[in-house]
Amino acid sequence: MRMPLVEGQARPILFGVLAVGLILALVAGPIGEAVEAAAQIEVGRERLDRARAAASRPPLPIPLAGSSGEELLAIFRQRLESLAGARAAVVERDDIEADPDRPTLPRLRASVRGTAEGLHGLLHALETESPLVAVEEAELGIERAADRETGRLTVMRATLTARGVLIPPPAPGATP
Repeated sequence: MRMPLVEGQARPILFGVLAVGLILALVAGPIGEAVEAAAQIEVGRERLDRARAAASRPPLPIPLAGSSGEELLAIFRQRLESLAGARAAVVERDDIEADPDRPTLPRLRASVRGTAEGLHGLLHALETESPLVAVEEAELGIERAADRETGRLTVMRATLTARGVLIPPPAPGATP
């Protein structure tokens, strides 16, 4: 059973449907903007959390660096001697080797003799304290075995290969 629309009833229904559609369209714009703003706020909070986490980490130690090969080798030797002086170790030799593939990262080689504890402490300090030395290789060998009768400790030798950083001099006229 269909009821015929009385003349004049279709207009108010059509007007009501159009009014509801207009209201929905007007409300959808601000709601969409609010949802988008909420998403942007969440992204901003995540970035802030990452920035706070990065700021709370301790600063990285600076690497062993010099402006020339000779200066870098002198700094490396001074670093080794200062660490060896505080431990039972002695620096016997050191040298620098240019790396053609990585000209700003030359290899630094050194031979250090000392007790196991002294060498362990020296290697640990090289890799954790500033200026940071990136040890690529460390060959350990026994120089002299321990002797219980005389009370002598084991003397070991460490042959180290590390990397230093060559910092090019500033260009003339450049401001720091």
